Amino acid sequence: VFLSGPSGLGFTSVYSSERLGSSELITYSDTRHPDVSGTLMFYLDSNGFTYNEYQNFIQFIKYKPLELHYKTPNQMGSYYSEVLITKLEKTENTKTGYMQCPITFHRVTNWLNDEDFTIILTNSREDSGKNYPLERPYYYAGTDLSNTPIIVRGTDSVGFIFEVDGRVVDPYFSLTQGNERYGICKITGTYDYVMINSNDYSESIYLEKDGSVIANPEQYQDFSIRDGIAYLTWVKLKVGESVFSFNSGNIDTFNGKITIKYKNSYISV
Repeated sequence: VFLSGPSGLGFTSVYSSERLGSSELITYSDTRHPDVSGTLMFYLDSNGFTYNEYQNFIQFIKYKPLELHYKTPNQMGSYYSEVLITKLEKTENTKTGYMQCPITFHRVTNWLNDEDFTIILTNSREDSGKNYPLERPYYYAGTDLSNTPIIVRGTDSVGFIFEVDGRVVDPYFSLTQGNERYGICKITGTYDYVMINSNDYSESIYLEKDGSVIANPEQYQDFSIRDGIAYLTWVKLKVGESVFSFNSGNIDTFNGKITIKYKNSYISV
């Protein structure tokens, strides 16, 4: 199966404004995901039929969610977007042995990198607080697990997965950019594993202690640290360079591992 002539890989913008003399004040702006369309080309299978390939495709798309993957012509990037199929037309075989089926995908997400960007930080005293079993991008971590840069190169803020693997008391992290602290999160209690996912559609908290999963983990968020900050647990990473800092009630004896995973997000590819 081959998708020919894709279109709609860009974006559209919507604005509203108020007239102020000879100028306009922008009161609202938003970007939209246009539908991606093209033509699926079904070629002859091993038995000399195209209809079997078409039926296989119909069976495949019944599983959700569906992802539309795109690799740039220069092979410098590979991206995907979660999609819904809003239209699929069926034609008959051509004399040259293939079937053309126009298709339309509705994008429900931005374009995301196929690969995760992962940062792993440790606080081990045995190796002077530094450890480098890292995937790209990677950074050196001091023994206080603070002031670690996170660089988002996309066009939009992105959710991320934050994990603590190791006995930790009252884990706390903050995110700053420039002189602005724009995100904070604190979970009260003692745990062996903490996971916070701030990605759209999958926002969740997962906690473990002594081999048992903690029920209703959302109740352990500490909202008293708000201090005027708009974004707490479900904070998104801002575009550009942010500084990540981690702390806990047992930071002097904490010997676990911190993992941060995210994908760059683009409105167009």
